[in-house]
Amino acid sequence: MKMAVFVAPTIHDYSDPRILVDLAQMAEGAGWDGYFICDHLLLDPEGWLPLADPSIALGAIAAVTEKIIIGSMVTPISRRRPWKLAKEFATLDQLSNGRVRIGIGLGGLDQEFSNFGEDPDKKVLAGKTDEGMEIIEQLHTGEAINYDGETYHLKNARLLPRPEQRPRIPVWVAAMLPFKAGQRRAARWDGIMPHVMPPNLDETQDTSGLDLRIAFSPSPEQIREVTAFTSGLRDSNDPFDVVASGVTYGLDQDEAASRLRAYQNAGATWWCEWLDCGRPETLQQVRAQIQAGPPAH
Repeated sequence: MKMAVFVAPTIHDYSDPRILVDLAQMAEGAGWDGYFICDHLLLDPEGWLPLADPSIALGAIAAVTEKIIIGSMVTPISRRRPWKLAKEFATLDQLSNGRVRIGIGLGGLDQEFSNFGEDPDKKVLAGKTDEGMEIIEQLHTGEAINYDGETYHLKNARLLPRPEQRPRIPVWVAAMLPFKAGQRRAARWDGIMPHVMPPNLDETQDTSGLDLRIAFSPSPEQIREVTAFTSGLRDSNDPFDVVASGVTYGLDQDEAASRLRAYQNAGATWWCEWLDCGRPETLQQVRAQIQAGPPAH
C-alpha cells in the first residue's frame, strides 16, 4: 500500500500556493509516495475563506518535484469546461513526467455552482461529469473527435500534445458511501476514493466542533465492501486503485501500523493521511508530521 499526504481543505495557511509547494517538496524528501490537494472554488457561501487555484499550484509542484505522485482530490468536472481541463491535465502530466492522477467528483457544495448562476442539482452534475470524463479521455488520444452529448457538443476537436502516460492518465473517482452511484462510476475507470456521508450532516450544519477527517473516513470493513462491489462490475484486469483516507497522527507506532494493515488487508492500495488543515495555526504540526515520513505498516 502506497502512502500519501492529503492537504484539504486548502484554507488558512494552506491557501498560500508557496506553502503548498514547500509541503510537496518536503513530502517527497521524507519518502511519501503521493501528495494530493483538494479542488474547491468556494467553501463558505459568502466566500470569506481564501483558496489557492489547484491547477496552478499543482503545476508549480510538478516543476519542483521528481518522484512523488500528485493530483487533486477531487476535481469537479461539472464546473469546468472539459476541453480546458483536458489541456490542463495533459500539460501537468508532461511537466511532471507522468506523475499525475486525475481525481474526479461531482462537486459537493451547492454554492460553488449556484453563486455563479449554475445549476447545483446532482443529476445535472452527474450528467456533466460523465460526459466530461468521456471527452477528456477522447481528447487525450490526440485524435480529432466529434461528440454530441446532452450538454457538450464537439466538432473535429483535437488537443495536442498528448499526456505523457499511456493509454491515459489514471482516473480516480470519488464515491460517497453508502450510495452506489459513485462506485458504479469508478468501476469504469482506474480507481476509487470513497468517503462516508455522516448521518444527519448537511451543508447548513455547524461543523466547527466536528473533525470531518474522521467523520468522512471509511472503515476497513467499508473498504472491503467497496473493493468487492467495484471488482464485480469491472470487465478488465487492469490495475484498479482503492484509496483510503483518514488519520493515524497521534496514534502510537504499533496502533498506527495495525490500523494501516487492516486497510491494506481490506483491499486499499493507497492510504492518504489527511492533514489537519481545516484549523488555523496548524502549519508547524503539519510540517513536523510530513517530515516524519509515512507511518510503518
